[in-house]
Amino acid sequence: MRTINTLSWRAVIGMVLTFSLSFINLAGALIAMSTLGGLEPWSHRQFAGFFGFVELSIGLAYLVAPNIWRLPVAEANTGDRGKIKLAASTLLIPHWIAAAKLLSGVTMLTFAAASEGVGPATFGLALGIAFISGGFLALCLIPARLGVARPDLDVFFIIIKRPGHEDQEVPGLSLGGVIMQAVSNLGVFPTVALTSPAIFYRPEIGPSPTFLLVTGLAFALVAGLAWLCWRGRITWRAPREQQLEAERELAAEANR
Repeated sequence: MRTINTLSWRAVIGMVLTFSLSFINLAGALIAMSTLGGLEPWSHRQFAGFFGFVELSIGLAYLVAPNIWRLPVAEANTGDRGKIKLAASTLLIPHWIAAAKLLSGVTMLTFAAASEGVGPATFGLALGIAFISGGFLALCLIPARLGVARPDLDVFFIIIKRPGHEDQEVPGLSLGGVIMQAVSNLGVFPTVALTSPAIFYRPEIGPSPTFLLVTGLAFALVAGLAWLCWRGRITWRAPREQQLEAERELAAEANR
């Protein structure tokens, strides 16, 4: 297995744009929540801190989540030539552009902590991040398995046609992966709308025991379902055809 360099100058530019976009999303979320009924009882700093917590958690997951979303595409590209596995050799290839999302989350959390303070409960952030990040990855594995089973219903390819230019084919996309990306960007809204700041501030920044219990149980449930979906296909090294397909696609992505 050869090493794939996913950190290019284009990726660095993408990281800068992603970092900026996180704060634009925060501003948009604040405006949306204020328009739809206000943030009460959340303050702006408290909302920013919780938003940053979610950004950090999802950013951590995004380091490898694109590899999960690509599994149905790999099935479509390889056809009957290989049985797609949930293999560490392809799953753990890092996508460094996600580090910008992670860093923006750290910045927002720091901003909130400077106002709300820190305490013993703050150490619970690491556990909460692990539950949400791991739970999101496990959730992504479920539609990915369905996409691998039926790539004809899940995978689509787009060709861009422009006058005076050669046709440009966009890399294959998984419908399940697109939906998971949308879910990751919307999760903070119902949480803030349906709960109070007490789940995350006590009054110092730190998740409450109830929050950790709920997210921990959700993680365990989704992880169990993901394991059942992929049982018999979990391995350390991908089949040769799958490994070559992943290396080829990721190398092409790094050079775009």
